[in-house]
Amino acid sequence: MILLNAVEKLYTAIAQQFPNERITTKQAANIVGLTRGVTSSYLSKLEKQGKLLKTGSRPVYWQIKRESSAFDKLIGSHGSLSADVQHAIEAIVYPVHGLPIFITGPHGTGKLAFAQAIYHESIRRQIFTKEAVFESIDCANYKDRSDTLKKEIQITTQRFTVGKSLKNCYLYIKNLQELSSADQHSLLVQTNQQKDANIRYIFSTVTEKININHEYFNSAAMQINLIPLGNRPLNERITFVAMFLQQQSNQIRREILVSPSEFIKLATLNHSDNIRGLNNRIQLLCAETYAKTPTTNQLVISKSTKNSISIMPNQHLLQTCITTLITSALQLSPTVDSLFNKLSDSLLCGETITEQNFLVLKVLNQIDTTISKSLLEAFAKTIEQDSNKYITHQYGINFPKDNTFWRNVALAFIFSNLCSDNLPMSETTHKLQAAIKNRYPRSHYLFQKFLTKLTPQYAQDAYYYLPFFILMAQCEDKIESVHYNAILLAHGENTASSIQQVVNTLTGNYFFEAFDMPIDISLDKINSYVQNYLVNQDSSPKGNIILFDMGSLRQMFREIKKISKQELLVVNNVTTAMALDIGLRIQRNEAFQSIAEASQKYSLTTDAQYYEGLSNQKNIIVACMSGVGLSEELKKLIESTLSPSLKVIALDYKKLHALLKNHDRQFFSNTQLILTTTDVNGDMGIDIMNIYNIFDKSTSIRLQTVLLNAGENERSSNLLIDRLLKFLSIEGIRGRLQILNPDVVIQESQAIVSHYEDFYNVKFTPRLKLNLYMHLSLMFERMIMNSKKSKSVIKRIPLTDQEQDFFSLSSGIFQPVERKFNIKVQDYEIELLYQLLKDFIFID
Repeated sequence: MILLNAVEKLYTAIAQQFPNERITTKQAANIVGLTRGVTSSYLSKLEKQGKLLKTGSRPVYWQIKRESSAFDKLIGSHGSLSADVQHAIEAIVYPVHGLPIFITGPHGTGKLAFAQAIYHESIRRQIFTKEAVFESIDCANYKDRSDTLKKEIQITTQRFTVGKSLKNCYLYIKNLQELSSADQHSLLVQTNQQKDANIRYIFSTVTEKININHEYFNSAAMQINLIPLGNRPLNERITFVAMFLQQQSNQIRREILVSPSEFIKLATLNHSDNIRGLNNRIQLLCAETYAKTPTTNQLVISKSTKNSISIMPNQHLLQTCITTLITSALQLSPTVDSLFNKLSDSLLCGETITEQNFLVLKVLNQIDTTISKSLLEAFAKTIEQDSNKYITHQYGINFPKDNTFWRNVALAFIFSNLCSDNLPMSETTHKLQAAIKNRYPRSHYLFQKFLTKLTPQYAQDAYYYLPFFILMAQCEDKIESVHYNAILLAHGENTASSIQQVVNTLTGNYFFEAFDMPIDISLDKINSYVQNYLVNQDSSPKGNIILFDMGSLRQMFREIKKISKQELLVVNNVTTAMALDIGLRIQRNEAFQSIAEASQKYSLTTDAQYYEGLSNQKNIIVACMSGVGLSEELKKLIESTLSPSLKVIALDYKKLHALLKNHDRQFFSNTQLILTTTDVNGDMGIDIMNIYNIFDKSTSIRLQTVLLNAGENERSSNLLIDRLLKFLSIEGIRGRLQILNPDVVIQESQAIVSHYEDFYNVKFTPRLKLNLYMHLSLMFERMIMNSKKSKSVIKRIPLTDQEQDFFSLSSGIFQPVERKFNIKVQDYEIELLYQLLKDFIFID
C-alpha cells in the first residue's frame, strides 16, 4: 500500500508540473525527493499501467500518456497551435450547446483542417454522434448575392433539423471577408436565430482580425487566430516539408532523395499561400524532377550527397523518423558535439567568456537563415522583457539595449530548443553545465534562476545553458567580482525581496539574494533556504553575510555555521538603509572584519554577531554583585595595566550567571579568566576567581600564572595584582566615592556589618568584611544618585523562613541609614546582600 501511494504521488507530481513535457528520470526524482533508482522503478510501474510514455535511451524520457485527440493530427498541436487547440476545446465542451467559433488567418494557414479537427474532436468526446456531418459553405461563391447565401444556409440547416432523421452538424462558413459589413451582420444574425442544439457554426476569414459584435449572439464567441507558416517554429516547418514529400513519394511510389541544404531551403521559403503554397511548391518540384527521370527508381531533388535524406514510400516518416530527419537536415549532431567540446576546452583552459561567446555566435550564424525574421524579432522582444523582469529588476544587472544582442540571445534559445527536442543528453553536455557553474558560479546561479522562471524544465536541460554565453557575456565580470555571499531573510510576502530590489538596483550589481518567509516558518526551514543557496554558490573568498528581521541572533548564527565553515556575519532587525550600507561596503571590497565591526554600530535595536561564543578575542570577564558600575571600574583598571591583546568584558552578575548556566565551554573558548566579587561554582574548565581572594598568596600566584599563560609578561601581571590590592582596600573605597564623605559612609557600613555579626552570632573574616564595606558604601552612593529610578521589589510570599527573617532584620538595620541619606534600600539590594552572607550566617 505504501508503494502504491508513492507511485501515485509521483504520477500526480509529474502531471501537475510537466503536463505536456518530456522529463528525465533525474528530473522526476528531484520532484519528489527520491533516489534515481527508486524513481526509475516507480516510473517503469507507471509505464506498465499505461499512464506514462517512455522514449529515448540515453537518457530515457518520460511523458504523461494522454488519450489521442483529433487535434494530434495537426502539425504543431503541441507547439505553436497549443493555445488555439485549447480554445477550440473550450468552445466544444462548453454547456449547453458550445460556443460559436471564428477562425482567422492568412490564405493557406490550415483553417479548413482546423475546423475539421474541431468536428472530429466533438465526435471523439461524444458531444456529437458518429453520424454527425461536416458541411462547408464558401461566401466567395455568393459575393453580392447575400439572399442566395441565406437560402443556402437555411436549406442546409433544415436538412438536419427537420424530419425524422435529425443529425448533428458542424456548418463551416468560410471567407466572411468576401461579404460586405451589412451582409456579414445579416448572416451572423440569421445563424444566431437558429435555436436547434444539433447545429453548430464555425466561421473563418483571411483578415487578421474580424470585428465580432457580441450583440449578434446569445453567448460569447471564441476567436482563433492561425499564424502564417513563416512564423511557425522551424521543426514544424520541417515536418510540413517531410509530410508533403512523403505524400509525393507515396503517390509516385518512388524513393525521394533530398539534400539537407535543399530540405532547409524548402522549410524556410516564404509562400504567400503558406501551407498550401508549400505543398504546391513541393508537388511542382517533384513533377519537374520526375519528368526529367521518368524511368529511374529514385527521385533526386537538387544534387545527391552522402548526407542526402531518403524518403521511402509508405514509411510513416512523421511517426518514426521526424527527429532523425531534423537532425540530418540541420546536421545538428556533429555541429553540437563540436561546439560542446570546444566550449569545455575553453572553460578548462581558463579563457574568458568572450571566447566562449564567439564559439556560440559562430554556430548561431550558421543556422540564422533557418529562423523567420518576424518570429525571431518577436521572441527577442519577449526574452528582453523577461530578462528585465527576472534579472534586471531584482538583481540590478543591466543588459545592452541594441537589437542585435537580443536577436542573438533569442537565436541561442531557439537553437537550444532544437537540440533539446532532437538530440539525446550526453556526458559532454552534462559536463559543460558543471563547468559553467564551476567557472562562473554567481552568473550561473542568476541564469539558472532565469531559466526556472521561463520554464522549470529548462533549468534541468544542459542544452538550455548555451544562451548563457550570449546573455551573460557582458555582465559576467562584474557579477563574479563580488567576493561575499549576502542573503536577506524577512517575514512577509515581499519584505526581503523589496529590500533586495532597492539595494541591488542602487548599487547596480547582484549583491543580495532574498527569501520572503511565511510568518510561522520554522528555523529549520529558514536554515534550508540558506543551505540551498550556499550549495548553489561557490565558496566566497571573504565570507557569508546574513541579514534577517527577527529571531534569535545566536541561534541563527549557530545553525548557519553548521552549513559553512567560512567567515559568517549575522545581523538582525534588518532595514533598507542597513542593507544598502553593507551592499556599498561589499562593492568597495572591504575586509570582512571592517564590515562586521561597522554592523555593530547601526542602531540600538540592531545586534550583530560574526564570531562564535562570547568574544573572538582572548578575554577576561569581570562581574560584580554590587552592580555593573564596579565591574566597569575594575575593567578600566585592568585595561590600563595589561596589554590591548587581552579584552576585558564587564558583565552584570546575573547575566554572567545566566551565561554560565546556558552555554558550554565552546562559548567561552577565548575566555582566560572570570573575576567576580563572590564565589561562583563552575565546572567547564575556566579559571573563576573571587577577586577578594587575591589577599591570599595562593590565589595571587594562581592569577599571575593565568595571566602569563594568556601572553602577559611578569611585570604587568605583578602590577595588576598590586593595583587590585590597593583598589580593594579601605583606601580604595575612599578613592571611589564621589559625593559622600568616605569616613561617614564607611562608619555606617561597619555598623551594619556589626549588627549582622551580633544577630547571627558569627565573626566575619577580614576579606568578607572588606567586601561588605565596599558593597554597602557604593550601594548607598548609587542609590542617592539614582533615587528617581524605578524600584525593584521582591515578592515576599515565596521566600523561605530564613529569607523572611533576613529581610525583616535588614529592614530594621537599614532604617538609620535610610533616614540619614534620605534613601530607601530596595528589596533587590537586600536580596543581593543575602546572597553574599547566606553561606556565612547560616552555619549548621
